[in-house]
Amino acid sequence: MTSTPIYPDIITPDSAVPADQRPRLGFLYPRGGSGFEYYRFAEHFRDNIRCYLIGGMHAFGGNKTHYREPLMQMGSVENLAYPARAMRPLDVHAGIWATTSASFIGGMQWSLDQAKAVSDILGAPVSNTALAFVSATSAVGAERVAVLASYPQEVTDAFRRFLGEADIAVSSFVHLDADCGEDAFEMEEQFLIDQALKLDYTGAQALLIPDTAMAAFPLIAPLERELGIPVLTANQVTIFEALRLAGARVSTPDYGRLFALAGAEG
Repeated sequence: MTSTPIYPDIITPDSAVPADQRPRLGFLYPRGGSGFEYYRFAEHFRDNIRCYLIGGMHAFGGNKTHYREPLMQMGSVENLAYPARAMRPLDVHAGIWATTSASFIGGMQWSLDQAKAVSDILGAPVSNTALAFVSATSAVGAERVAVLASYPQEVTDAFRRFLGEADIAVSSFVHLDADCGEDAFEMEEQFLIDQALKLDYTGAQALLIPDTAMAAFPLIAPLERELGIPVLTANQVTIFEALRLAGARVSTPDYGRLFALAGAEG
């Protein structure tokens, strides 16, 4: 784990953070298409936040990776050990296994054990996107959510059970039956907005959009305006969790209510 100190004040897009105090965030990112969202986020903060993406883990199941057995294999510590070791020279303040499905599919304890094992390899605090959804949901004060999931039904149901283990109730959900991350990446913005607006938001305090393969940043602003509740996307909460673990504080109005929280950690 790096001994470099983190910038002590709130980082905004207008901040001038000394180079040696910039948060260094590492993301183990599987195959998909939306890794660019991490770099766009760093650019938004004028690179005062450093994002490093490392691949190298295997995907299983061919073009049907969004099913239980391939996800369990992809999320195994054995599969994540090599990219975690490859990240070590980057001296990051925090690392995240940047996938939702391959971090919730085995349940809460499996997810926690996964994060700890990768942390032991990396030598820095580590979480994953599933746990990041729990942190972010808590940060916006939501206890009941709606879910727009790219996955087939069986994996969507596993996500609902995972949220239930964290005492987060799901009021309504939709599964879009993407067999793999590439299919999710190809879903068009207007299609996803239309699907989100079909959900029943009675009692829902946030909308969750899992799957780091989805380029969902553009969905946040229009859906928050329409729904009047926080919208939490996979890459958004993944970055939030990395910043939180690193001890960095950021604020911007341009990435949804989650990051608009003044002085929010991560």
